[in-house]
Amino acid sequence: MLVINLKAYEEGVGKNAEKIADNILKLDEEIQEKVIICPQTADLLRLTDKNLEIYSQHLDAVSYGSHTGSALGEAINETGVSGTLLNHSEKRLEDHELEESIKKARKLDLTTIVCAQSPKECKKYSKFNPDYLAYEPPELIGGDTSVSTANPGLIKEAVEKSGEVPTLTGAGIKSKKDVAKSIELGCVGVLVASGIVKSEKPNEIIKNLCDPL
Repeated sequence: MLVINLKAYEEGVGKNAEKIADNILKLDEEIQEKVIICPQTADLLRLTDKNLEIYSQHLDAVSYGSHTGSALGEAINETGVSGTLLNHSEKRLEDHELEESIKKARKLDLTTIVCAQSPKECKKYSKFNPDYLAYEPPELIGGDTSVSTANPGLIKEAVEKSGEVPTLTGAGIKSKKDVAKSIELGCVGVLVASGIVKSEKPNEIIKNLCDPL
């Protein structure tokens, strides 16, 4: 399972988001693993008519009403997405907000991937019953050193603390070796952003990362 967070990178916004999606579709016969794209909310409708799994980058636990600027779950659901990414290090939620967002997504039949910064948080968030947890040490996000290289023991601990919730890992993941080590330690996939979005040859990176999955 490969989750690609496009963040707000210029290379992953608007027409560039469509380009990434189209390139992945061209790889359909070359990769067998599930690939999920998380674009900006404004780009969801650009991508949901394509034969790909699309998740929103966030979802607020609000209902119809006076919530200007909120990522309304019902509106996100209407775009046809399959799920949502929650609690990324760049969009952290208070515990009660996260729990309510997970409940909201579940009511809308949206799959949830919840980011955690530590094994301790994996244990805490597992009690909220998300569909997946994604362990990402914030100090390694966007860097050149992968979590699987910096401290693989923490990945194993995160998987253990997550209990029955399937776990992904992220932060600095860029190579087949990084993915293979993560899978060896019990993860079901990886969460990647700049390593693919900012790459001059993203399809080569995607094929490489999917190979060990």
